[in-house]
Amino acid sequence: MIDALIHSLKKQLSQLEIKIQQEKSHYDYISLQVPLKESVLLSVVHFCDSFFLSQPDSGFTLLGLDSLLTFEAKGEQRFNTIKSDFSDIINRWYKDKNDKQGSPIAFLAFAFDEDDAMNDHWQSLPNSLLTIPRLLIRENNSSQSLIVNIKLEEASYNTSFSIIEILLQQLFSQALTTTDKMQHSSVAASFTTNDKQPLSAYKSWQSLTHNAINDIQSGKFDKLVTSRQNTLQTSTEISIPQLVKKLIRYYPSCSILSYHMQDKTIVAASPEQFLSLHHPDIQSNAIGGTISRNNSSKNQANSKTSDKNATPLPFFLKQATEQTNDEFAESKKLLKEHHFISQSIYQNLDPLCHTLKMPISPFLMKLHNLYHLETPVQGTLSDNYDIFDCINALHPTPAVAGIPTQTAKQWLLDNEGYHRGWYTGAFGWIDATMNGDLSVLLRCALIDKKEITLFSGAGLVAESDPDAEWQETELKMQTIMEML
Repeated sequence: MIDALIHSLKKQLSQLEIKIQQEKSHYDYISLQVPLKESVLLSVVHFCDSFFLSQPDSGFTLLGLDSLLTFEAKGEQRFNTIKSDFSDIINRWYKDKNDKQGSPIAFLAFAFDEDDAMNDHWQSLPNSLLTIPRLLIRENNSSQSLIVNIKLEEASYNTSFSIIEILLQQLFSQALTTTDKMQHSSVAASFTTNDKQPLSAYKSWQSLTHNAINDIQSGKFDKLVTSRQNTLQTSTEISIPQLVKKLIRYYPSCSILSYHMQDKTIVAASPEQFLSLHHPDIQSNAIGGTISRNNSSKNQANSKTSDKNATPLPFFLKQATEQTNDEFAESKKLLKEHHFISQSIYQNLDPLCHTLKMPISPFLMKLHNLYHLETPVQGTLSDNYDIFDCINALHPTPAVAGIPTQTAKQWLLDNEGYHRGWYTGAFGWIDATMNGDLSVLLRCALIDKKEITLFSGAGLVAESDPDAEWQETELKMQTIMEML
């Protein structure tokens, strides 16, 4: 099969060379595409850097292998720098009229803070990254295709295809090996922790959240989103393919990420769409307000008037007259927190759009272990703006920083005491037409051989309780831990 793929790619290249010469045009890069008859999609590969993105409910998956071009940036102008670099490459890329994919497709990821030095667990990862893979597997509604990106240099084709052939051989080989291993192995891992670590982390959280709530109550902020990390050691290396397979199974409505670079892998199952742009249609989802589905079930079971066979109803969706005093207070807090997020996203996108709308009341997002409140903000983008303008306008959202956003962000940088890195940044893809889809990097873990670092946060308002918010961070960490 590999020989047939290479033959088809070389045939395409020779035909396009003739076409380019006839057009008397010059390009430095080109994309070639062939359909795949059998599935070779994996969550992660270990023989090279890889970027895996999946939206299971949409039937959409991308797997990028190796890097043809990579751009990194840091600082206040990081998005403008990456946009400039990517735009320059697009102008040097051959544009096939039959290519409806918008080649090249690039992977984009960036840190919460533009000045994050990426130390500690994030060491060796860039602050902001845009990479065009050498080889891309694209699946859309069960139809798979192979896209190969090539730099057009004199006498370089044989070298390029040698690299591609090696990547394909390794990919097909690992597909067979991994499939066999996954049928006979488990993702389960045993963890070792310092007995003093949980208590120390809890005390640090209490101090952080008490200070945050005091500053909110004093009027400095409407909301702050505090976060924490938890590092665990494992006795054996974690099976990343198995972990991602389970995340796809249990969180099909989320965006699943597995980015493997050198010895580190970032895994995430994010429920929060940061930005989706398919010119001119734009959407950003406000996510805020969290409750355990187990707690919701208990509330339903304890209700004297409940139907034991009915689907448990989250207390914040009950009529106010049916809620207890505690439930009513918690509902007000959740809706208040969510309102800050949806209003801010709307206000930040409004200057960029011809039209913009959002529903009056939030919807209910149901995940495997919890509920969220969700409000989609949708509109049509003005012609003179692109995806990078939208990123600049939206990041960071109040869902990951607070309100007022920039002041809240600085408070977090001064008080949290650790580097967030890519956590609460964003990840996704963009193409040559400046369309793309990005998700906030949440419900994630950074895995380095036998070490796993989990990240989690909680939105605080004046009515928040530190203990309840601690439990929320524990619940969110279970997204990954439960799979292990």
